[in-house]
Amino acid sequence: MTKAVLFDFDETLQDRTAAFEKYMDAFMAAFLSDLSEEEKKKRKTNMVETGNGGYVNREEWYQSLIDLWNWKNSPSKTVLANHYDENFGYYNVVFPDSVPLLKELRRMGIKTGVITNGPSVLQHRKMSESGLMPYCDIVVVSGDLPFAKPNPEIFRYTADKLGLDTADCVYVGDHPINDIEGALSSGMKAIRMNWGWFENQKLRADVPTIDTIYDVLKYI
Repeated sequence: MTKAVLFDFDETLQDRTAAFEKYMDAFMAAFLSDLSEEEKKKRKTNMVETGNGGYVNREEWYQSLIDLWNWKNSPSKTVLANHYDENFGYYNVVFPDSVPLLKELRRMGIKTGVITNGPSVLQHRKMSESGLMPYCDIVVVSGDLPFAKPNPEIFRYTADKLGLDTADCVYVGDHPINDIEGALSSGMKAIRMNWGWFENQKLRADVPTIDTIYDVLKYI
């Protein structure tokens, strides 16, 4: 019997691609407001194409953009990375079905929560601004811990905090390694959210696949 359903955040409970679009507009306004709209659009495309869905070393990524754009007198890569970590969390685009799903799971007596990788300040801000906190029994951020997904320890840690065995839990996420393989290796069941940067990559026949988050209920 399923006693808890736990989720990744980006590209699972929220449309990170849409959120990143909003963040890029804020980034352009903060640092490159004098550019033409055409040039801003070009640079936003560069950011998307090189950003690997957020799975990058932020400082190295910004330095690559500084070099690509031949950005004279740019802020340092550290300043830009800090801007991302401190501000991206204000630009959430939570899927419309996320709150109804969490409400329904809790109505069913199932615990809910989030396990997310990333810096503490960034991921906690995303959660606090998302509107999802009232519907979560637990939020675990890798930046607060000595381990991160796909290390099975973060999944075991979360189950233990809920007073459950991992076998009692289902984990829902979009990343084929960090989310699906990590959850399975801990003893949790898994559901693949087929959305975003990793859409259609490394799908598994033994793991249910969904493309809208409310369909989690079909597998609980």
